Amino acid sequence: MPLHPSARPSDAGLPLVVPGEVVEPNGPSVAILTLREVRPIADYGGLHEAEDVLRDTLAAGMYRVMLASPRFARPPFHLPWMRRALGATRLAHPYRIEHHQRFGEPADVLIVLVSDLTDASVLVGLPEWHELGRQVVMHIGVVTEHEIRHYPELIAMLRRRVDALFAGSEFPPLGFMHSERLHTVGVVPPLLDVLAFPTKDPAERSIDVFSPGAEPPGQHQLLRQWAANNDGQYQQDVGQLGAVTSVEQHRRIFTNMASRSRVFLTNFDQFNRRRRDRRHREVGSRFYEAMAAGCALAGDLPTSSRQFGEYVADAHPLQFPLHSERLPAEVAAALGDPEESQRLGNAARAAALRGNDVAHRWQAMAEAAGIPVSDGITQRISALDELADQLVGPSSPAPEPEPAPKPEPDSAEA
Repeated sequence: MPLHPSARPSDAGLPLVVPGEVVEPNGPSVAILTLREVRPIADYGGLHEAEDVLRDTLAAGMYRVMLASPRFARPPFHLPWMRRALGATRLAHPYRIEHHQRFGEPADVLIVLVSDLTDASVLVGLPEWHELGRQVVMHIGVVTEHEIRHYPELIAMLRRRVDALFAGSEFPPLGFMHSERLHTVGVVPPLLDVLAFPTKDPAERSIDVFSPGAEPPGQHQLLRQWAANNDGQYQQDVGQLGAVTSVEQHRRIFTNMASRSRVFLTNFDQFNRRRRDRRHREVGSRFYEAMAAGCALAGDLPTSSRQFGEYVADAHPLQFPLHSERLPAEVAAALGDPEESQRLGNAARAAALRGNDVAHRWQAMAEAAGIPVSDGITQRISALDELADQLVGPSSPAPEPEPAPKPEPDSAEA
């Protein structure tokens, strides 16, 4: 299968496969099973970009899940829930797999990236999909207790068919899914192509604040007041993106809008909204997108989240509680001083380049699952490190721990 990596100016120096070139893998053979043809929804653009990076860096073959017949694109079968129901009951098979594997089948490793369990439920109606790879690795962006209860057949199938399962959300814990085959279960943050966000000069960042999510009343009022008083631009929504049906166009507009922003509003996520989980706040994908875009981060921060300390803290995000009555001084300083917002944005972009790319995520999953990491992944990570060094300088090594002081002699022995 010819490879068609997207060419972006920010990719300079990265190892890419020449379109049409057949590259033999230097590690285990890899295949990717993609659902992109049966979920043409704009919000999946980031997931598709991650698949493309893995395809190129792992020299992977690609299988596409397709509609089995044009009639499944017509009412009432055009509704995804209707097709899922048909597949689950075995009354019909609305999906088929288009084979594109180049290196023989099955591959050593089959990768499946899905947004959530609803997305993954397509697989229930695809018999023997897991046989495309000897070892199956799946990443699910968000898992909720509601979906676990809603898809018991899917959960049972994953325990029988998957070898390593990773979720981008920390709660609920998925240890209960361990089985004789499913030996590795863990948390790996969402997969993101950092280089999909183009680099922008400070003069090109014409949006002062970008907030593509919900409209928090306190924050929203304060930011509107700041914009009105300072002739600033507060982009609260994503404009006409809701009317864009092309996944690629939607993603391109979003990444460019984010990269033209100085400050990105990033509030905690709560994927499980049960009362007893009220305190459990998580890092959502907006944090990683803001960092990749080189924005200063500000919002109500999930500081208790493991992902925050491990992957976000180096961006030095600014605390801005949801129900603030006044604009925090640090946020006001970043909004009022383009140099300060640029300093924070560069730190965020460098942290994303050094630790938040899909290559880093695959390295973590592969090592947890006992899969050798290919040269393509290590080369991309090295190239990303070089880009970070060019932006903010080489990262400082961790300081050596000071030796423990010698105990004072006991006064009774003196």
